[in-house]
Amino acid sequence: MGGLMTVIHTEDPCVHCGNPTAFGSGRFVNRIPVEEGWGCADCTGYECDRCDKQIYLDAEITPEQCGMDNDEFSDGHRHVCESCLTAHESSQYHSESESII
Repeated sequence: MGGLMTVIHTEDPCVHCGNPTAFGSGRFVNRIPVEEGWGCADCTGYECDRCDKQIYLDAEITPEQCGMDNDEFSDGHRHVCESCLTAHESSQYHSESESII
């Protein structure tokens, strides 16, 4: 009863950069379903509101992580990378991070 087995190879490309997100690609675990297909974690995160640099998925810093009760930083931004934090925001972010550990 040995039959032929059909192997289907799929790359499931990231809709943003085209890199494969299929199993074995190294991007499978962190891929995100998006309306058009799949997005890799490198492309699916936020862009920094201050410098427009792409921020890796879940690595953006928000006012809440800096101990603020506001939805935005004082300049009206919400998602920023660590290098764009002001000295005060950075100090607050690191003291909040230490209190979690």
